[in-house]
Amino acid sequence: MRSVAQARGWWAAALMMVLNGLGVGCSSEKTEEPSALSIVDASRMEADIQGFPEYEHANNIMASDHPFTSRAQAVTIADQLSLALEGKKPPQTLLGAELVGDLRRRAYRTFHQPADAREAILQYDMVTRGQDAQRGCISRLASLALRGEIEDNLDSIYLSIYEETKKQLPVPCEGLARRALEDLRAYRPDASRLAEIDRRFHQAQVDGGAGKEAVVKPGPETRAGPSKIESIEVFSSRDAARVVIQLTAPALYEVVSLGAEGAQGPRVYVDLQKTKRGQAPRERRAEGLVTAVRLGTHQDKTRVVLDLSQQAFKRVFYMPEPFRIVLDISTTAPISERAKGETGPRQVRRVVLDPGHGGSDPGAIGPGGLKEKDVTLDIAHRVAPILSREMGIVTMLTRDDDRYVALEERAARANAFHADLFVSIHCNAAEDPSHRGVQTFVLAGAKDEASRRLAARENAASMAAGQQMGAVLDELHLESVSHQSWQFATLLQRATLSSLSESYGAVPDGGVRSAAFFVLVGAQMPAALFEVSFVSNPQEETRLATVDYRQKLADGVVNAIRAYRDGR
Repeated sequence: MRSVAQARGWWAAALMMVLNGLGVGCSSEKTEEPSALSIVDASRMEADIQGFPEYEHANNIMASDHPFTSRAQAVTIADQLSLALEGKKPPQTLLGAELVGDLRRRAYRTFHQPADAREAILQYDMVTRGQDAQRGCISRLASLALRGEIEDNLDSIYLSIYEETKKQLPVPCEGLARRALEDLRAYRPDASRLAEIDRRFHQAQVDGGAGKEAVVKPGPETRAGPSKIESIEVFSSRDAARVVIQLTAPALYEVVSLGAEGAQGPRVYVDLQKTKRGQAPRERRAEGLVTAVRLGTHQDKTRVVLDLSQQAFKRVFYMPEPFRIVLDISTTAPISERAKGETGPRQVRRVVLDPGHGGSDPGAIGPGGLKEKDVTLDIAHRVAPILSREMGIVTMLTRDDDRYVALEERAARANAFHADLFVSIHCNAAEDPSHRGVQTFVLAGAKDEASRRLAARENAASMAAGQQMGAVLDELHLESVSHQSWQFATLLQRATLSSLSESYGAVPDGGVRSAAFFVLVGAQMPAALFEVSFVSNPQEETRLATVDYRQKLADGVVNAIRAYRDGR
């Protein structure tokens, strides 16, 4: 049987054969090693890297016959490109991460240092979590290939690639994966192991994800248990529900789905290790998709059982500070599993407006005493009737008056409402009163300190909790909904600046950014958090107190929704 050293050419040969067969280009690497860059047309790639000289410089280095005089030079070029990626737009970030991966992979090929292979894997994995399914798929395969080389285990790589082919892959990437399997046929595992993968994926299609999930450890530095269940909240409608289990401390948990058996309907249960029932009732009846929540003891664990009215998809994750486990249950597949790549006019029939804060939570308070909760509610009340009257869109407000609504309940209401868009409205604030402008955020890990601070304030949690939530988001695979959220957020930012400029001149453009806002987590539709202005800035506080300024902000929201629906 071939050794790993002898087999190292399989990935390069398979990938290059597919790319050449499709007649597409990669980066300008001229040796036998192909780039992991996705299959995109040249004009789009040129548009993505326009004004990105660091990328062009690194690409030119890669195109030379002898790109590196030393490993130090290779690492330096890769590190310089990585630093240049900070603050770049998503297309440039993905292209740059791919090229950094290619640089470190070439360094590994040349100087044989495993650290370079591991860094390349990290870069390819970053692309995998991006917004481009095709680019991410190919980078995923490149990552798997490198793992097989440095771990000297091509059998496991065959299994990993075989499992990838069971997913709904972009057509060119699916072909690449199958050709890689063909080249790896000498390492094909026992048929029973492949049959187990087939059985698991078939079962998931039949019962919407039934089966056992891995034990989840909440955070790499979090010590789990002992813990008690403080409360269990159920937000349930006929075909969507969210169940929130709040604990006194983090706990390891395991989730299992069971299909209907005879008179027993489908169930989902969560086993919590080192956890006691606490004050939560042993049984709670509900209406809708979740019909009951039952608690019991199973061996050394506390088991929380959800009785369902019908088979459904599930998505489970945790949120820190306070620690709670969230189960989103729906009869509709998550958007990342539904059709992607929509173009042209979009269906926007229902919109949920989320006025931030409320009740005992005033939000940010300006130097003159203006409260964020009052401004956000008024803007939402201005947006809703315009959407109904002018566009025939049905709207729902997560709060219609001055009351407190938990962050996790807001997205749950949007899911139950089957909203096509979710807009959370807030006022910004900063320690420096000179900060001004409009900003829009989407759900993803924060890339700058200011975004992390803002998310911590809106989440009423520490910045460390936001970073921990960022790791959770990576596991939720929200690429499709994230891509659409970026599209909507960009329109929202542009439309609002245009609306305000008519009466208030040039307003600082804070741009579209990402951060781990708890209120957006689990939303099954494109969602954005809209920071209308800085209430901490005396001038903008004065404007926010006026009817005209609030109406201009409301008009910006309406115009953005109209543009998104029209496919702009």
